[in-house]
Amino acid sequence: MKSSAELTAAARDRAEARSVSIDGVNTNYWFYPATTGDTQKAETLVLVHGYRGDHHGLESFAGGLTDYNVIAPDLPGFGTSEPLRVEHSLDSYSIWFKAFLEQLELKNPLVVGHSFGTLVVSSTEAKLGLFSKIVLVNPVAGGRIVGISKVLLEFVKFYYWLAHVVPEVIGNKMTKTYLLVDSMSAYTTKSKDKALRKWIKLQHRTHFNSFANSQVVWEAYLAATENVVIPFVKEIHKPVLLIAAELDEITPVSAVYDFARTMDNAQVHEIKGCGHLVHYEAASEAIEVIKEFFAKK
Repeated sequence: MKSSAELTAAARDRAEARSVSIDGVNTNYWFYPATTGDTQKAETLVLVHGYRGDHHGLESFAGGLTDYNVIAPDLPGFGTSEPLRVEHSLDSYSIWFKAFLEQLELKNPLVVGHSFGTLVVSSTEAKLGLFSKIVLVNPVAGGRIVGISKVLLEFVKFYYWLAHVVPEVIGNKMTKTYLLVDSMSAYTTKSKDKALRKWIKLQHRTHFNSFANSQVVWEAYLAATENVVIPFVKEIHKPVLLIAAELDEITPVSAVYDFARTMDNAQVHEIKGCGHLVHYEAASEAIEVIKEFFAKK
């Protein structure tokens, strides 16, 4: 199996930077053409990254899913995409996502969302039914969070709130400090592999601070933490693959199994010994499961 670093490097070798204007706001996205089979006939796959990340986070998937024409946008306000002119709520992101798909004339594409991206994908599908097959990686399912995880989540919420009410220059420094970024990396990384941990830390240092301002960070944090996929999945009837992780500190894996039972067309794949960073710690395993899921008729 290839490492996430190798898969990411392979993706970047074929990445084509593009952009589109939606309601006067620029969205940057990257196109990774299929390298196996006929590119013109290949299905389109859209990747939706998680909170505070950008398209780089899911490039390992683009590097492994070479049968597909892959499209990966930077969500508004993150990466190099401009922020929305309205509050960065889940509803706003869903409206933007619909418009993004329409601008690119994508009809019934495949879609993979990670973490906050699972909220954007599921809320959009529940309302509009735009996708053919759906993969939710580390879905935000809620569940009871206790102990140190609960304390840390409350602290981060206070910290982001404070950063958005102080003068912007101070707030931006607060949210971009490496102490915060490195702490998040250490907390979410479960692998004992020193080389992998070092690479993940570098990825977060490089891409976790590419956001417009502390206001976007706060608004999107609320969107990511005050919503769960459960209200939306009941309205989703397309085939859904849920990739859960045994050690996910954001969503207890039991919560994923619980809501999967309420769906009429869902399957769960649990990755052992992994936490909230499936796309970094277990990309190859996830890619193989996704390939099998997409190949099923």
